[in-house]
Amino acid sequence: MRFEAYTGEKSLKRKSLLFSTLALSFGLALALSSTGLPVISAPAKAPEKDTHSDSKKKDDVKGKSKDKDKDSSKGADDKKADTKAAAVEHPVIANVVDVTPLQLVDKPTEFLGKNVKFTANFFAYCNLALNYKPAMRPQKDNISFLVLRPDSKVPLSELKIAMPMPKNEKDPRSKLLASLHDGDKIEVTANVFSTQLDEPWIDVLDLKKLSPDKPKDAEDEDDAL
Repeated sequence: MRFEAYTGEKSLKRKSLLFSTLALSFGLALALSSTGLPVISAPAKAPEKDTHSDSKKKDDVKGKSKDKDKDSSKGADDKKADTKAAAVEHPVIANVVDVTPLQLVDKPTEFLGKNVKFTANFFAYCNLALNYKPAMRPQKDNISFLVLRPDSKVPLSELKIAMPMPKNEKDPRSKLLASLHDGDKIEVTANVFSTQLDEPWIDVLDLKKLSPDKPKDAEDEDDAL
């Protein structure tokens, strides 16, 4: 009987201790919840980096850089093309005889059918060598100009000079012809195609301007005179 009473009493003490512990834990939890302390949550996950967007931006930058380089290269090519177009191409002419304008005028028959080359000073454009039937060079396809007698301001009208007209304004020869002024030194390579009126009639095969272009101020002064 004493043993049973002892074990029963011991069991009651254990149950009492267990209930006390549970009550203490519940009370502590309730107390913490009533204090309003912030709840610590897991840190937010950092947003993933949009690698596709970054790659697209890099591609756009590369594309713009390539386009810029392409435009720059195109501009350089255009500039080279313009420079090449502005240069007059001088043909290679065989069997050319060096003469003076006065030699041509004095002995035109001696040079008939030959290629000749001479230097002279440009005077002005005219139609002196055009539309003459025995030595026809039509005005619609040709231009004519006069050169000065050596060391003189008098035009050498006996020398009939005809030159095929440039096909359009973009032809480099058009710019060359437009740049000629009274007194400019030129080199003419031509073929003597007729001696009508006992005068030399020549077709210009090549034309070079030997004197440099005049400054704009100098041109204005010449025009004023």
